[in-house]
Amino acid sequence: TFTMDGPWVGTWRPHRPRGPVMAQFSSPGPKYSIPGTTGYLDHHPSKPKAPAYSFPAAKPSPMENCSPGPCYFVESSMTRTGKYVAPAQPICSLPKTKMEVTPGPSEYRFCSARQARRAVVLCYRASKPSA
Repeated sequence: TFTMDGPWVGTWRPHRPRGPVMAQFSSPGPKYSIPGTTGYLDHHPSKPKAPAYSFPAAKPSPMENCSPGPCYFVESSMTRTGKYVAPAQPICSLPKTKMEVTPGPSEYRFCSARQARRAVVLCYRASKPSA
């Protein structure tokens, strides 16, 4: 006999659930406790790994010539410290040094100390004004 009133509807009877019923959980459930399958942090070992970050598209190639033009042409040998000149050795011989002609030891006249003192005194008296 089949009736719609009462807790027992048809042949159905209450029983223990065979699997988890999501209506019985207050949280989102086991769906969100599974480790992530992308990247390397907390990766599930049974799943294949995928890249954790994708690189952006390549930048466009720069212009071929970025100089201001031929008006500002700078020679390639010019550097920030001046013009670059490769080191080289002179081919000619060393220049001859000029010898200065100075008097030798025999050209000097030495006088005695008394004569030198007398000359100084005479010069001093001659330059002293008369009072």
